[in-house]
Amino acid sequence: MPAKTKKDDSKISFFGEIDLNDQGKIKSDMPAWYLERQIDEMEEGVSRKERMLKMGTVDPEVAPRMREEVKAERKKLEMIKGGRPNLTGTRKDTCFKVWENLGRQIGDSMPTRKQAKDGLVNPYDEMKRLKNKHITVNPEIAAACGVTPHQGKITGDEANKCYQILGKALGENTSVEALRKDGGHPAHESIHELTKLILEGRDVK
Repeated sequence: MPAKTKKDDSKISFFGEIDLNDQGKIKSDMPAWYLERQIDEMEEGVSRKERMLKMGTVDPEVAPRMREEVKAERKKLEMIKGGRPNLTGTRKDTCFKVWENLGRQIGDSMPTRKQAKDGLVNPYDEMKRLKNKHITVNPEIAAACGVTPHQGKITGDEANKCYQILGKALGENTSVEALRKDGGHPAHESIHELTKLILEGRDVK
């Protein structure tokens, strides 16, 4: 009899059971474990109830219901924390490379701080950057982040989401704004230089 095949646990998923609806579909934009402030607030709320029950400061008629609430909330916290993937070895290396690559592409696609300051940012172009699929990504990692690529590409908004989830899982940067470059494109250093280049018939795209 052939040996039983070992279950393949190499597939990465950043959304746990608590993030899925009754049909098994992702119901939230970000994984529950990503929202650290909400987790801390929930943890403090449960701990406060536990202290009250231990000290006997809860009305005896209310105590049984509170114990059930604490039990349910503790279970929910365990599910949230358990949904965070433990990235090690090649899985971690793969995620880190995708995170780095997304960061470069996002940063390159964003208008620089100087361009924004000089009023050179076109709102229509910004909308296209965020909504059109132009960022290349590893399809498996994108799917793990709840994003479906089209021909291997995702939108700017989707890239931001993947970058943030990967950054949080890896303990790296999650701020998309931090990817924005300071200087301007050589052709866009200032509105005066841009006008000069246009008058010279130069390509300023």
